[in-house]
Amino acid sequence: MTMKIFSGKLDVESVAGTLKTINGIGKDTGSTIVLFDAAKIAGKPHIESAVMHAERSFAEGKNIARTLSMEILLYASGQRQCSLAPRFGLQAGQNQVYVLILDGDAGRAEEEIRELIEESNEVTADTKTLMREFSITEEEIGVVGEDRIGELVIERVAMLDAWR
Repeated sequence: MTMKIFSGKLDVESVAGTLKTINGIGKDTGSTIVLFDAAKIAGKPHIESAVMHAERSFAEGKNIARTLSMEILLYASGQRQCSLAPRFGLQAGQNQVYVLILDGDAGRAEEEIRELIEESNEVTADTKTLMREFSITEEEIGVVGEDRIGELVIERVAMLDAWR
């Protein structure tokens, strides 16, 4: 499996139009491409965990979503409902994003996407946002420390399997 993850800024006038362009790149290159709202992602390990769980759910025939990209968003969001997961994807306006490219001609897909996205430093969501999005309590933060919130988020991603 080839996996590329990078971050950048993207100005989105039309979410549907932008997704159509991204999906076209994915189709042309044979790649699965997912864009995440970086403000709700606890770094690259969060995305890597979501990919691992989504691929396993497809392999075992236990997937909720019809597509791997939506299944990855479900895991990244810690949600079981497809209607809630898109909150973790693109929004209208200025977006700080993580881009995930899986398989296919990932190099060509990355080149084409980098033409659309302004490169920027990796961004990790702030603690309060992650606590709200993943229902992490002050008590949990008190036990493990704020610097380990990413681990709590990844735990929530893994718990989605148990909640199914």
